[in-house]
Amino acid sequence: MKKRRSWKRWLANLMIVAGVLLLAYPLGTWGYTWFQQRALRHQLEATSPQITALAADLSASDFIPVETTATTTEASVGGAETDAAAVAAAAAAAERYAELASFKAAADAFAGSVSGKTGEPIGKIVIPSIGMDVIMVEGTGTGDLREGPGHWPETPFPGQGGNFVVSGHRTTYGAPFLKLNKVKVGDEIDLVLPYGVARYTVSRVVIVLPTQVEEVAQLGREQVSLAACHPIYSAKQRIVVQGDLTSFKLLEP
Repeated sequence: MKKRRSWKRWLANLMIVAGVLLLAYPLGTWGYTWFQQRALRHQLEATSPQITALAADLSASDFIPVETTATTTEASVGGAETDAAAVAAAAAAAERYAELASFKAAADAFAGSVSGKTGEPIGKIVIPSIGMDVIMVEGTGTGDLREGPGHWPETPFPGQGGNFVVSGHRTTYGAPFLKLNKVKVGDEIDLVLPYGVARYTVSRVVIVLPTQVEEVAQLGREQVSLAACHPIYSAKQRIVVQGDLTSFKLLEP
């Protein structure tokens, strides 16, 4: 009888220790990332104070739309109204193209400045619908993703005309993408970078296999793709939230 009780006590103690360790690991990783995120935020705000100034104002009023709806004005008898409308449309188009060119030039310069600097803070991901405001880093190595979501270095930055791809954890290391499955089509994603803010509208949320990398392929247009393991506590699949660039806002350094 005493041996049986001893065996049961040993098993109970083992289960308690296993449970403590099981909880300690994710809690420990969350604590690590919390400190890293705080340090990265301070570093980013120190080197890019314009991001701090912007934090309280992400209103749509100053954003430049990427596409405008064209309207057709019918000619009047004398053609004066048509000519005036054409001149105004051409001027607006020229201004928009100039702003897009400035956006690209700023993106090119920033991409060059962070090239090869994995682990460096490059900006913030803000998704109001799920309460996300997290610092992202350059690179997707194991160490990089322990600090925050990481940008795939082989993908272009906002303004460079392609798909900006970011990976992040959903359970350990702060779980920045824990609520990614809560994002819905039509939600907004802001990428706040030292040179500007890129605003995207979510166009789709898909579940794919890890081998289906074509889901985040470059399609020749401005997009963002946020990817993480799915479901939580599993790496069998990936959840990808993808959005199209709808507007942007340049920031002065």
